[in-house]
Amino acid sequence: MKFRFKSASGFMACLAAPLAVGGCATYTLLEPNEAPIAAFGPSSTHAATVCVVRPSHWGLGVTFVVHDDSTLVGATKGESYFCYLAEPGPHRIVSSRTDSDADFGQVTFHAEAGKRYWLHQGYDSFFGTVLDWVDEPRARQMVEACNYKELVDAPSEEALPSGIPYAHALTYGADND
Repeated sequence: MKFRFKSASGFMACLAAPLAVGGCATYTLLEPNEAPIAAFGPSSTHAATVCVVRPSHWGLGVTFVVHDDSTLVGATKGESYFCYLAEPGPHRIVSSRTDSDADFGQVTFHAEAGKRYWLHQGYDSFFGTVLDWVDEPRARQMVEACNYKELVDAPSEEALPSGIPYAHALTYGADND
């Protein structure tokens, strides 16, 4: 079925609509020539390395955004992965689809400097996010089927990571220790 505009002004209004809402409203991922953080090998001695791996071929067009605490650390789209550094201490990772705030997954962990962690990002039958920690042999199998993706653009209300993404540990008030 073909769609036709009745006038040139209708066509121009359709093109201009995304600009009227304030610029970028989506997340943009690119494949760098080289991964800024290797998925395997030695980790930073001052931080933990966390790699989020999405090996599934289902939902290839859906972007899953990942926050460590409230820090945007990356995203996946299709069969992809990314890595970031995490300050030693407690963390809460939340993964959600860009098209739904209701279907999110979350895990907590205590990061240790010099260690690596691999997080399998999948989804249930309703495309809600499911997060599971995996060991290095399983992570190697999953990463083989994926391409590294780097988050290069995000909606204006999100602080895009500059350089290598880094997440600070959760801090608790005196009443929450």
